[in-house]
Amino acid sequence: MHIEDGRELIERVERGPGEEFRIFATEGGIAIQLFRQAPGGEWIPGEERLEIPASLLDRLREILHEAEERPVLDARAAAARAPFANASEEEFARILDFYQIEWQYEPRSFPLEQNGQGEVTESFTPDFYLPQFDVYIELTTLKQDLVTKKNRKIRRLRELYPTVNLKVFYGRDYRKLLERFGIVPKQ
Repeated sequence: MHIEDGRELIERVERGPGEEFRIFATEGGIAIQLFRQAPGGEWIPGEERLEIPASLLDRLREILHEAEERPVLDARAAAARAPFANASEEEFARILDFYQIEWQYEPRSFPLEQNGQGEVTESFTPDFYLPQFDVYIELTTLKQDLVTKKNRKIRRLRELYPTVNLKVFYGRDYRKLLERFGIVPKQ
């Protein structure tokens, strides 16, 4: 055990030339702090510091273990392939990327109505498809009058395609999701 500044140093991880992370045990969990090497060779703590409460350490280990078993998805490539309709969709894609969940943006449209010549006059295109879970996701964070129209389309989709697994996140559901991941403050 090595004590540094009154804290137990668990590990040093080199970040690059002249920079390293130091991981310390704290009373409430662990602290990770960036250190930079000064021209004289002395290591100086940077302002960059992350405190992880003990209550989250087990979940963090699970996430890291799961990430090791999955192929790495490039978040920039995923964002580049999807011209999102709104900021909510873009944020949802970032959450999926963070948890290494494969997704497709608007991969399929489902015909809902056709005219007499068989041409599609109305269709529904869910926002996301998660192949690992065989589920479509629709984010509905719109104004209520638009939600009513979308709900009608969702009912029609379920009538015509009963085997399609669709989950709908309404504004309140989506807000709770963002609160849970600490993206927005709890209300």
